[in-house]
Amino acid sequence: MLAAVVASAPPDVSNIVLTPGRTESELNFAWQTPAGADTETIIQVALKSDMIGADFPEDKTQTFTGNSSDFADGLISHKATVNGLVPLKSYAYRLGIGRNGDWSDVYEFSTRDVEAYGVLMVGDIQIGAKNIQDDVAGWRDTLEKALQITPDAAFILSVGDQVQNASSRDEYDGFLSLPQFKNLPFAPTIGNHDNDVLFSHHFNVPNESPTRGRTEAGGNYYFVYGDTLYMVVNSNNLDYRQHKAFIRDAVKTHPKARWKIVMMHHSIYGPDIARSATLELRENFVPIFDGYDIDVVLSGHDHIYVRTHFMRRNKVAPPLDKFPASVASPFEIPPGAVIKPRGALYLAAATSSGSKYYDPASQVFDYLAERAAPYYPMFSRINITNTSFEIISYKTDDMAVVDSFIMVKAAEENSRLNTFVIMPLVVLVIIAVLRFGRSRTAPKIR
Repeated sequence: MLAAVVASAPPDVSNIVLTPGRTESELNFAWQTPAGADTETIIQVALKSDMIGADFPEDKTQTFTGNSSDFADGLISHKATVNGLVPLKSYAYRLGIGRNGDWSDVYEFSTRDVEAYGVLMVGDIQIGAKNIQDDVAGWRDTLEKALQITPDAAFILSVGDQVQNASSRDEYDGFLSLPQFKNLPFAPTIGNHDNDVLFSHHFNVPNESPTRGRTEAGGNYYFVYGDTLYMVVNSNNLDYRQHKAFIRDAVKTHPKARWKIVMMHHSIYGPDIARSATLELRENFVPIFDGYDIDVVLSGHDHIYVRTHFMRRNKVAPPLDKFPASVASPFEIPPGAVIKPRGALYLAAATSSGSKYYDPASQVFDYLAERAAPYYPMFSRINITNTSFEIISYKTDDMAVVDSFIMVKAAEENSRLNTFVIMPLVVLVIIAVLRFGRSRTAPKIR
């Protein structure tokens, strides 16, 4: 008698996360399946307008393959990149979850404008700091309200501490349980609570450095969106020479970037009394940021919202009164905007889940333009064009605006060589002149 043949069920797929790709034409994907399942790392993508119900048209579907690796607790981590994306389009995708033609559910994502776009900034979600259930509820509430304000967000920027315990799968499962991760790219920073290999198994980041900013969780990475260069620094690594080299190479690779933004977890202009660790970060990072003309530095760690004045060489740099005379085509300044001087704006996010709050010191520091601790979760919307950078920060209990700020940048800044590029050229010229001078000394009198 023949035994009945029972078809095995396709393996479960979990923790699907989109992250930005190297440019706006790419998206990175990460997901997980159980270890031992016969799975491939494969994605199919099609324009939503070409879909026939839930069916992918064979002649209009692109297929992308990636890599997989085993990691703790019997799971396989999958990573793949989709390219060839076009702005302002809606796409459908599905993940291959077996070698027998099995597929995941169909999901969707949309690409956004690259000339003028909005992103969300969140921080210190720290699932598990209070308890997983309450923290996830607070995180879900914040993200849902943020997307009501910014339904067209191009992606989310997180300044770090996604979880409380870096090696907790349960906390990562709670953090990634929100459905928005399946259709909205998320750019994470490695916080001190994320510093474990689990971080690298959950996120597929672009242009990750194999040697710079490395800890067990991963290394520095960068991506470009429109005219903006985003550089994400792992501030758990305190080798500042590595960070300088990373920023140098990213800026050199994208010299025409209109805005240069650094994201790191630890704030170097914090809301509280200066700690020795903060002063060390400030002493070492500020010259790097000044040298490469970084425009904005996004951070977190203190769970208190901070916006500084423009800072250069550790001193307040006042806004310009008018565009420099060298600007060929000045433009009209939006109401309430200021003209950016040479120097960086430092922003620190508060907690976006309400999992943990800190009390700010009563002392006021000269670098502070705004400091807020509303004891409610917060998020920020950032609006970027080729001439302006705007941030609007909200608290979620009543959606009141806690802070807003907009700046514009003169066109000449786009082509100005940064300090660390021009100074070596000056030194080389001086050396050449001195050598030439020595070779033309007067002949000896005989």
